[in-house]
Amino acid sequence: MDCRDKPDNDGLVESVVNKKPILIFGVALPVITVAFDQLTKYWAVKKFDAPMNICEINPYPNMQIEVSPIVDLALVCNQGISWGLLQGDSSVKRWALTIFAFAMCIALFYVLAKAKDNLTRLSLGLVIGGAIGNGIDRALFGAVTDFINFSDIGFRWVFNVADSAITVGVVGLLLASFFVKPDDEPEIKPS
Repeated sequence: MDCRDKPDNDGLVESVVNKKPILIFGVALPVITVAFDQLTKYWAVKKFDAPMNICEINPYPNMQIEVSPIVDLALVCNQGISWGLLQGDSSVKRWALTIFAFAMCIALFYVLAKAKDNLTRLSLGLVIGGAIGNGIDRALFGAVTDFINFSDIGFRWVFNVADSAITVGVVGLLLASFFVKPDDEPEIKPS
């Protein structure tokens, strides 16, 4: 047997190494984000002694628990998108937003698979996980369950873990756009 008959193990190792970031940032991170988001929403709804489908039963529950001078729990059903935009009760809007969120997750996963740096991968993984977490709520209950309330210190929006993941992911993408040098950009050397 000569060397031409040997299997190309280097190509197999390279293929596995190239898929590791996709598995970490494109699968594991979104799964962990979704799990944490759904568990915290479950915990919050149970703290209010409400059923998990409270947003389907009553889209305006108006419940609050004082926790500290800084943060409170407030049960809010967000039928729109981030920051309360596109509010209103419409089954067409509900399903259009749900389908759009999942379609965007597929597109973002594709971008993540092509990303060359870990900050972009991390950021996209957080956005994907957050979008899926909120998409699950919208698909199951017609609204996203929000519960973290900082209104005592002037922040008027109530949010959840998925919203936080999306926000941190978007900030990470902005940072990556400024600080991560593309591979194809020629390096300028001082003379």
